[in-house]
Amino acid sequence: MFAAINGTKLYFDIEGSGYIPVGPKMVKKPVLVAVHGGPGSDHSDFKPFLTPLSEIYQIVYLDQRSNGQSERVDPATCTFDQLADDIEALRLYLGLEKISVLGHSFGGMIAQVYATSYPESVDKLLLVNTAPSYDFYREAKEFASRVGRPEQIAKIPELFEGNIRDDDHLEEWWTVCWDLYWHDYQDDIGGDTGSRPIGSLDVCNYTFKHLMPLYDVRAKLPALKMPTLIVTGRHDWITPLTQGEVMHDLIPNSELAIFEKSGHMPFIEEQQMFLTTVREFLSRGL
Repeated sequence: MFAAINGTKLYFDIEGSGYIPVGPKMVKKPVLVAVHGGPGSDHSDFKPFLTPLSEIYQIVYLDQRSNGQSERVDPATCTFDQLADDIEALRLYLGLEKISVLGHSFGGMIAQVYATSYPESVDKLLLVNTAPSYDFYREAKEFASRVGRPEQIAKIPELFEGNIRDDDHLEEWWTVCWDLYWHDYQDDIGGDTGSRPIGSLDVCNYTFKHLMPLYDVRAKLPALKMPTLIVTGRHDWITPLTQGEVMHDLIPNSELAIFEKSGHMPFIEEQQMFLTTVREFLSRGL
């Protein structure tokens, strides 16, 4: 499905009904908006791993502008603030009241910009393996220098400094570096999940080169009042545990969940524990 908002067409998908029968009544379910990582990926990162959460929440997945199945636009328009504005526009387009927002990796950065820009629209905030500033990149390179293979350490700047030449170069980068994102890489899972997203090289390069170095919401996080769950993997090299601890220290009403056997994607590597943790958090107050 597509929503024509803010001068572009955003693809979104919905999982789970909006109302469920409870005795003689139909009860409205709350809504969870899932914001994918990247830049240059799409909402397929989450499927089917978040699907069980649709039992208690209606899940809205979206492909950020110029990502996935959404319309391609000038990458210069894909600023962090604009991506946050797009979430708010989609909320209004769908006629939603307060929403819970789950952001993973780059999507967690956008989720933080959204929550600090539109705090009255957010019921609960879930930040999964993400960071509050560009400082993550310095720590990521230090982490990779300890655990990565020499060819991985050499290739990291090609992506994270916006210097991927073409689609073949991007595929080569991921072939070399993909297993670095996992605690215990399994090809039958990692091979499938890594192949599903529809890539968007232009927005990937532009964001990493021009926009990511400007990202820093640390000064705004102490003003957040909504309940916040921060998830991190012990073995995540790209948004290390230390970044989760910074967010936890800055966000007043937050809790930190550390997944000891996960890298960058605990919702895959420790799915059942992840679902249990998130269900417990989301179910409070329902």
